[in-house]
Amino acid sequence: MNSPITAMIWEIWWRGRRATWLVLGCVAVCAVINLALIGWLHISDDARGYFSNLFGMMMALSFLLLMNIFNYTEYNATKEWNGFPYRLFTLPVATWQLVTVPMLFCVFFAELVFFAWIKLVWTHDMIPVCGWFAIVLGAYVIFYQATLWCLAGFRILRIVALGLGGVSWILVAALPFFAAFLHLPWVTEGRLIVVVIALAMIAHSIALRVIARQRCGGGRREGWVQSLANWFVDALPKRAGDFASPSAAQFWYEWRRVGWLLPACVLFVIALAAPISWIKRGDPAFVGYLLGRLLLAPIVLSLVVGKGFVKCEYWSASLGLPNFLAVRPWSAVEYVEAKMKVAAVSVAVAWGFVFAFLILWLSWANVADLKMEFFLYRVMNPYSWPATAVLLCVGLLIVSWRLMVGGLWVGLYGNRDYYLGWSVVQVLVPVLGLIAAGIWSDAIDRECKTNPVRMQSLAVNVLGWCLASWVIFKFWFAAFAWGGAERNFRRRYLLIWAGGLTCLLALAILASPFYDVYRFKHLCLLAALLGFPLARSGLAPGALAKNRHR
Repeated sequence: MNSPITAMIWEIWWRGRRATWLVLGCVAVCAVINLALIGWLHISDDARGYFSNLFGMMMALSFLLLMNIFNYTEYNATKEWNGFPYRLFTLPVATWQLVTVPMLFCVFFAELVFFAWIKLVWTHDMIPVCGWFAIVLGAYVIFYQATLWCLAGFRILRIVALGLGGVSWILVAALPFFAAFLHLPWVTEGRLIVVVIALAMIAHSIALRVIARQRCGGGRREGWVQSLANWFVDALPKRAGDFASPSAAQFWYEWRRVGWLLPACVLFVIALAAPISWIKRGDPAFVGYLLGRLLLAPIVLSLVVGKGFVKCEYWSASLGLPNFLAVRPWSAVEYVEAKMKVAAVSVAVAWGFVFAFLILWLSWANVADLKMEFFLYRVMNPYSWPATAVLLCVGLLIVSWRLMVGGLWVGLYGNRDYYLGWSVVQVLVPVLGLIAAGIWSDAIDRECKTNPVRMQSLAVNVLGWCLASWVIFKFWFAAFAWGGAERNFRRRYLLIWAGGLTCLLALAILASPFYDVYRFKHLCLLAALLGFPLARSGLAPGALAKNRHR
């Protein structure tokens, strides 16, 4: 390399090259669909709605990958450190260059990706105040990196800061619209741009000062905040006795590391929803709106948290098994069981918070519309509605737990290509579904209007055959996956699987309509057979064993 700065830029590119190609792929695919497909086909507004949803999802995914590319940190488990790389402190480069180069490179690439989306994809749907959004995005990138570096020794505080920062910058991006709605003439886009740029410069200065102190050997755990946190931790109840077994110790260790993360995220969502629910307590239509999103939040968060939970080390970019865990006196089966138990407890605590908040919230909210819907449901199911309600809660817990542990067989294997490939497949399937719906939406709508009975019957038959084929493949693959599994682990898991499957099948039977003209009950039963993970769980211990001895 000609200079250390060039070496830094090359290292950033080399570390995030896969994510970079994925970002460019997202933009390229959506640009081809927009410029070639939408411009060539004369599609309706409904079809454009499908494509807009697809573009929005892919754009959000590209920016998430972008944050992963410029997560310019290193992880050290022995020092509880996940901040600016120590090894760069020995380079013959000034500190301001070490801090400024990654920030400027990240801002440049973020703006490049943003304007690529605007100029190549969002050409039919005009996005207002694009310049303002570009400024907010660049400032958020600087705040994101400053938070990662300055709060490297405070993992929980950094998670809270990143969460609050993401929500806050969404509100900041909406300030021009709020100002126009509330008729605030002094809140102009020009003044807001000046304020945001000034805050970004302050964040850069703080990061520069903190990194300079770290480079000179300054302590990162001094101060009254850390002293107060240590006092609070010391005041908590501690374990007095020994662990009953190595698996019990591993359960405690996994819970202390990542088990609390899902309940903490759910509590954060509830904390955001609580003041809004109190302000809108008199609006009966808002109850159904918020209820659906509160019930969906733990499922979405389980999917997001589960991507890191299935790895051996949640906070590390490496998929390998750490040496500290590789030499522990436990088997691969015990480690997988500990992971599954931690996921189950984490999901139960998270949903407990949601149900507790719903009970409190519905006591002060206007539930007139909800009472009417509940009355109609009780009339249609006079005897089974209590059991259906209980089974529905159990089903929500099972779905969340499935999203947490469904990828253990890939995450514990330690192969980055397999892990990224599995994640891409999970994103690619709904993307292809949205593309297909957008292409053939006009023909489907036209056929549904002319012959609705035939179209509904055809949809049920096609979906039924797809689900039936999936069920057959699942059980065939399960026989292969569990053939070489440890006997006791296989017996324990199959008993749990049978219990969970019984609950899902009972829910499918009770929740189906009494007059099942289009055989929806068959679809519900087939979907219930797919609800509880079976085949992939049997591969997890073998995958971990290969990773452990690699």
